[in-house]
Amino acid sequence: MYRILTESKNLDLVKASLAELGFNYTVYRGDGSWKGQEEHSLAIELDNITKKRARKAARLIKRVNRQEKVLLQEIPVKSEFI
Repeated sequence: MYRILTESKNLDLVKASLAELGFNYTVYRGDGSWKGQEEHSLAIELDNITKKRARKAARLIKRVNRQEKVLLQEIPVKSEFI
């Protein structure tokens, strides 16, 4: 599973962009900080995709939100639909 941590901006456009790429995702809203400045943030989880596709999504979100950086985390997890 991959998680993208980003500032909470342009949420509708971010979700539309992920859907356009064909990703299933979960979005969590929260509070965080970047360089000591508090901000509203998003954690976006993507499962059953390659690292290459996760990096593509992270770059897209970075561009859409005009951010200096977004954080991409790779989390080892085993998923199963029941």
